[in-house]
Amino acid sequence: MSLLGAMRAGVAGLKAQSIKFGAIADNISNSSTEGYKRASVEFTTMVTQSPSRTNYTAGGVLPSVRTEIGKSGSLITSTSATDMAIGGRGFFTVSKNPGDPNRTFSLTRAGSFIPDKNGNLVNRAGYYLEGFALNPDGTSVIPSPSRDTFGDMETVNIANLGFAGQATANIDFAANLPQQLTGTGTPTAPVETSMTYFDPLGASRRLTLEWQPDIATPNQWTLNVIDYDGTNIGSVDYTFHNAGALAGAPQTITTALPFANGTATLTTVDGQNIDLKLGAVDSFNGVVQFVGDYAPNRINADGSQIGQLQKVEIDKDGTMFAIFNNGQRTPVYQIPLADVPNTDGLVSEDGNVFQLSQASGAVRLWDALSGPTGEVIANALEASNVDIAEELTELIQTQRAYSSNAKIFQAGDEMLTELSRLKR
Repeated sequence: MSLLGAMRAGVAGLKAQSIKFGAIADNISNSSTEGYKRASVEFTTMVTQSPSRTNYTAGGVLPSVRTEIGKSGSLITSTSATDMAIGGRGFFTVSKNPGDPNRTFSLTRAGSFIPDKNGNLVNRAGYYLEGFALNPDGTSVIPSPSRDTFGDMETVNIANLGFAGQATANIDFAANLPQQLTGTGTPTAPVETSMTYFDPLGASRRLTLEWQPDIATPNQWTLNVIDYDGTNIGSVDYTFHNAGALAGAPQTITTALPFANGTATLTTVDGQNIDLKLGAVDSFNGVVQFVGDYAPNRINADGSQIGQLQKVEIDKDGTMFAIFNNGQRTPVYQIPLADVPNTDGLVSEDGNVFQLSQASGAVRLWDALSGPTGEVIANALEASNVDIAEELTELIQTQRAYSSNAKIFQAGDEMLTELSRLKR
């Protein structure tokens, strides 16, 4: 009967508008929740019986709920170095049980992370940030970690980064040797330069480069490398060009030390290997000889003494660095951005997290700024993508639609009452 069908359609409309009202209420209540994604409700018709020219049966309406996961919220500045937002596509990977090999992974855009009592970075919903651990040289601890699964990720922990030091491995040296000191026939004191290097325990040591001019033969020098205890750990003999386009550049370099491409490999008295870059034959990019003063113009040595963690920094590509008070900046984690073909196909769960589904497609873990993903923005948070003005407008429309559907049911009830009176 069309009358009862119309009443059922009115009830379906009341239910549908109630569902939309609930979504609006959720949106408004979460308008200040970081990373919250707006829920919207759309309607489709429900046909119980195909209409004909002489008959129509009301079917009602079906609500369809959709979460606008792919729509980004605005960015909010934060003073915390471990707060992160994403500029573009992508999600942070999080889990509930840090360190548990059987933990379940989720995706989120809520990047307000702080260290817990154990140093694990956790957001306000209790989800822990996951990433790839890095070696000090920036390579992954796990070679070629899986990018299609979460199995090679670990919970990001900053409590175990307390101290760091780096042994010196490279020294880059350039200087001008005074040509007028060679071939004089008069004994001449060497010219020298001392520099600091660091051993594997962070202790500072002195290394001296002692340049002895050959008083018998012009344009010839001998370099003696003296370690901190006075031990000569290597010698290098130089002959320099004295005419032509290469005048002043090394003509020959002779040494018993391992020497390649202008770099001599030293072994200190404590067994530490250091590459000393001096410049190649026929080049002006290292040690040269011209008339004038002894003038070292480049002394660069890597390494640092033991340092204590001051803070962490996160680059746009998702690399997290530990910053120590000795100036050392060491990569410790790569925070990848997860992406799926259909972001709106993800399944929402408590705490602003999402789970993969058949509709979302398979996950892929990208370094930020690679593939389709955006950048990681430190000291920022993503706000909710809810527009309060839009929600209040929807609220008024829903309220009116609900009242209209109630009128359908009320009118149908009055018409049934009229039918029942016919019997009397």
